[in-house]
Amino acid sequence: MAILKSCSVDSDASARGFVPEEIDLGDDVLAEIILRLPLESVARSRCVSKNWCAAIADGYLRCRLPLHMSMICFPDDDGALGGGGRPVYACAGEGRRLEVRDLSFFALHDSVIFCDGCNGLLLCRAPGSPEFYVVSPVTRSWVALPRPAKDARLSVLAFDPLGGQHYHVINFTGWRDRGAAVEVFSSETRAWAARDVEFGGVLAGSLSGSVHCHGGAVYFLASDPDCVVRMDLAAGAGLACTVIDLPEPADGDGRVAHSGGRLHYFCSDGGLLKVWSLEDDRARQWWRLKHAVRVSDVVDGGGGEVRFLAMHPENQAVVYIWSPWKVVEYDLGKREITGAAWEFGKGARNRVVKTWLVPSSCYLSDCFADDGPVLAR
Repeated sequence: MAILKSCSVDSDASARGFVPEEIDLGDDVLAEIILRLPLESVARSRCVSKNWCAAIADGYLRCRLPLHMSMICFPDDDGALGGGGRPVYACAGEGRRLEVRDLSFFALHDSVIFCDGCNGLLLCRAPGSPEFYVVSPVTRSWVALPRPAKDARLSVLAFDPLGGQHYHVINFTGWRDRGAAVEVFSSETRAWAARDVEFGGVLAGSLSGSVHCHGGAVYFLASDPDCVVRMDLAAGAGLACTVIDLPEPADGDGRVAHSGGRLHYFCSDGGLLKVWSLEDDRARQWWRLKHAVRVSDVVDGGGGEVRFLAMHPENQAVVYIWSPWKVVEYDLGKREITGAAWEFGKGARNRVVKTWLVPSSCYLSDCFADDGPVLAR
């Protein structure tokens, strides 16, 4: 931990000239102080001083920070929380509450189109314009991207904070039978690059809107055939795509996620919720059914809508599920709700469509560090 300097001096010291007294609070004491502060406040305090920035960037503190849950949801009514169909961004707060974040720090928040979101970042576009913006609601900062050369048919944001602080924006500018013309923006190079992509024989029209980012790659669920298309974003990879067949047909609520370093596929056949794990012994890959639980075991009262949102990044038995009008943590191994459930206040009805759980420490690093001037903190 960084050593902080005390600003208190006695009168004799004042007469002799002020010499700051260095006090080593110790890792445990300083960590306990910081852990009691709201994450948003700690993230925004990085600019206080170099010593303080070093303190909150210390590895000992980072490993003790909890997971941070954030999500995109759509109001199911016309109440005060953004009715009229515009999405809202929310985070898990104290008291098991889902708190809608105020985006007023982003001057264009009332007029932009929200294109995508990934691991706590939002991708926005100005209506009738090719101008894009990436917004971080937790750190209350945003940045404008250079203009791409062509208009986008579809835009995808790819950001994996565990793999580094750089993000990508993938603009699909033209569809082909089994591929597409794309432009890719990299926050590392601050430039767009045009590419031609082949989807490994998969029809372009079969790709769904279910997208997952992990380890420098983007995963698209597809339905013809039922598979996962993995697009490699690594420099020099040329957006090479590989195809992974699914163990059973994808449905409208099928999702993929990573936990414990493995790719998982989550699906429902109506009465059962199933979780498959992709096993790999170097010679071959295959799917293993790890969990199958009845919907009635998950939903209070034995019925109702259930939607898979996310998996715990380390504990492969723990998943996060939306059921009106809350997000619950469910242990697939024990087949029980862990007791953790988050709800919106004042009877708000919001349909959660995307959820991310990332270490809180990821918000203490600046993903906009290479983007030039960062606007509106």
